[in-house]
Amino acid sequence: MTSGLFYYGTEEEVAIGDRIRIKRLFGKDLKGVVVYIPGISPKNSDLEYEDVKQWAIELSNGELNVMLYAPNHRLGQPKKNIFLVSRGESEGVKPEDRFH
Repeated sequence: MTSGLFYYGTEEEVAIGDRIRIKRLFGKDLKGVVVYIPGISPKNSDLEYEDVKQWAIELSNGELNVMLYAPNHRLGQPKKNIFLVSRGESEGVKPEDRFH
């Protein structure tokens, strides 16, 4: 299964374990790891519920950056300030993990 998400302006598909950088206008850039993609990760009810599906990046400060998962819509693709740094591995989000 593929994510259907592509880094802005590239043919690089987003994958679990990708190490990324989020460029910010003010402040230091954020670093993180892609930890959840619907249809690839084991389903987590905090990230997928009713008609809502979200993908997630765990930031280096431990926060979870959650974005709408809509790969068939241009607004559902990663924003142009998210860059792939390197490929890696991650355990990702487990079904029992809770976020509030």
